[in-house]
Amino acid sequence: MTTIRDVARHAGVSPATVSRVVNGMPGYSSATRDRVTQAVAELGYEPDTLARGLKTMQSTMIGVLAPVVSDALASQVMSGVERAARELGYSVMLGRTGPGSEFAPGYLHTLRTYRAAGVVLISAAITADMRRVAGPKMPLISVAIRDGKQFPSLAIDDERAAYDATRHLLGLGHERIGLLAGDATSLLVNAPRERGYLRAMTEAGATPLLERGNSLYDSAPPALGRLLERDPALTAVFALSDEMGAAVVNELQRLGRRVPDDVSVLGFDDTRTAQHVHPALSTVAQPLERMGEVAVHHLLDAGNGGARILPHRLIERGSTGPARRTP
Repeated sequence: MTTIRDVARHAGVSPATVSRVVNGMPGYSSATRDRVTQAVAELGYEPDTLARGLKTMQSTMIGVLAPVVSDALASQVMSGVERAARELGYSVMLGRTGPGSEFAPGYLHTLRTYRAAGVVLISAAITADMRRVAGPKMPLISVAIRDGKQFPSLAIDDERAAYDATRHLLGLGHERIGLLAGDATSLLVNAPRERGYLRAMTEAGATPLLERGNSLYDSAPPALGRLLERDPALTAVFALSDEMGAAVVNELQRLGRRVPDDVSVLGFDDTRTAQHVHPALSTVAQPLERMGEVAVHHLLDAGNGGARILPHRLIERGSTGPARRTP
């Protein structure tokens, strides 16, 4: 059963080039086109979408499992996955795994039955049970989470990112910086971000102040209220997700506090949510769509390799500024 990768190897080009040639897209030389066309003929490759689906559906499907399908982070990773998959001639099946990835084994069993080319797990670590259900041959990769084991993963250095972000706020003159953290059971994402914040605050001789939400919008206002009860003179809040950061901006303004004149707010992830609040949210950016694209190529290269760290960056928007001066 000939696949697009077989044609690519035969012609000495990438699967993306084969896809462009068979779909009549530009971006290759006439010599390359001739090689691909000859390889298609010699191998009997059928590029027609319907015919290929009937004959090779089991080898042209990529699974994506996400904890919440409407989540902004998952949506942006999905955009990258879909773009890369479409370019390479693959289809995508999305599954919602629920809290704690509780439905992941069921989806993995289905994807294994259909002989999917691989599975991207968004914000979920690969467990031994997942690996067992998926079988030894199906490539798996975790995205936006550092596994801590030898399983393949794509993520930023969360601890370093939170450290750099806290140092940025300290550099703006903020010393009374409250942290709005996520779920304490999130040992692979929230915990390293907390460590980064605590390390930066300790090095600066500042007093850490932490309250928890659950990374979602509705959890932030109560947690912010608890922060302000403990220190009404806070000048900055570092929220460990953009959803919580956006909620903090809105809640502070509801309470009559100006952002950033009275309180600066910094988020995390650089999802689209960060720009849908006023003032727009400064944030730590993860290359979410790029992660999705890289994950697809990783799967189609047989899923080789362990953890891979991608760079983060700080994006300054209107929600942060210098600390206010006290009389």
